[in-house]
Amino acid sequence: MTPQPSDARPPKSRKTLWIVLGILGFILFCIIAFAAFGLYFVTQNLNMESANVAQAARSFDDVRERFKEAPILTLDDRERVTMTRQPPDQAAGATPQTMHVMAYDNDESRIVRVTVPFWMLRMGREKIRLGSGGGDLDFEHLQITAEELERYGPALLLDHRGKEGKRVLVWTQ
Repeated sequence: MTPQPSDARPPKSRKTLWIVLGILGFILFCIIAFAAFGLYFVTQNLNMESANVAQAARSFDDVRERFKEAPILTLDDRERVTMTRQPPDQAAGATPQTMHVMAYDNDESRIVRVTVPFWMLRMGREKIRLGSGGGDLDFEHLQITAEELERYGPALLLDHRGKEGKRVLVWTQ
């Protein structure tokens, strides 16, 4: 009896299994990397601090006094957003790099500050949206883009005093 030569290659099904496992491993790695980036971004750009009404008022006044002009956006008593002036045709001298949101909730006695880099405002969506409606501020129907905001230069976008001691300040810098 003569020995048969053995085939050194693994069966096709094993090769396919390794390819599928490799792809799944890569997808899992991407999900973990995305979650890690999200966690890093939040820890670097979100700040919450306890504050009483007087401390919060001082914090808001400190930011507010940097701006001479009225806010670009206003909210009426039904929280409908109105643009008070159109974006200039030409860009302002300085281009803003970040958008800041500062909010105070008297019920929780806390100031929340969020910093959003302009590259994130340009990424993904054509229009800027803050909040998701239902009690949050929803600017989506304004149809304002990051490029239009850049033409204003550093500016006060919104200074809103809500019911029950709530306040929101949004500006670019």
